Amino acid sequence: MRFTLLIMFVLLIAGCKDSRTTMKTLQSEINYLNAKNDSLEKMIQAIKPGLGDLMLMVQVHHNKLYFAAKEGNWPLAQFEHDEMIEIFNQAEEIERDRNEVKLLKGMIYPQLDTIQLSISQKNPERFYSSYTSLTNACNNCHSATKFGFNKIIIPERPPYSNQQFEPVK
Repeated sequence: MRFTLLIMFVLLIAGCKDSRTTMKTLQSEINYLNAKNDSLEKMIQAIKPGLGDLMLMVQVHHNKLYFAAKEGNWPLAQFEHDEMIEIFNQAEEIERDRNEVKLLKGMIYPQLDTIQLSISQKNPERFYSSYTSLTNACNNCHSATKFGFNKIIIPERPPYSNQQFEPVK
């Protein structure tokens, strides 16, 4: 095996007429790939959502979650819960160095876990208690990260008038 590799290496070296030309070509390819990588990184930065945009999406699902559970539409409540988790995961991927994102694991995820339990049990009383705790955790996170002016409340009306929150029969 070693002998075969040695022969292949010798043939490869012998096949290179001018190693300087080969090195220049290789360096040119590396430069091209680095430029392409930089270009793609700039494109990603231009199109990725900011943390504020992600939190706005969470707020919409937070609102819809409340009305789904209020109407006993547990499949929709589960969907809205899962959407919130998905957005928080996306925030962790995109903004991993932000303080706000670092607080999710300790402040927000435990509350989402209790909401998950209330949904799986189809327990409205437990849901309202868990939902209030989640809302308070959001506000505590906002305060801890100097965004206390952004206060979340228990919603009074659905965010959209074109969605049915009652279970489909």
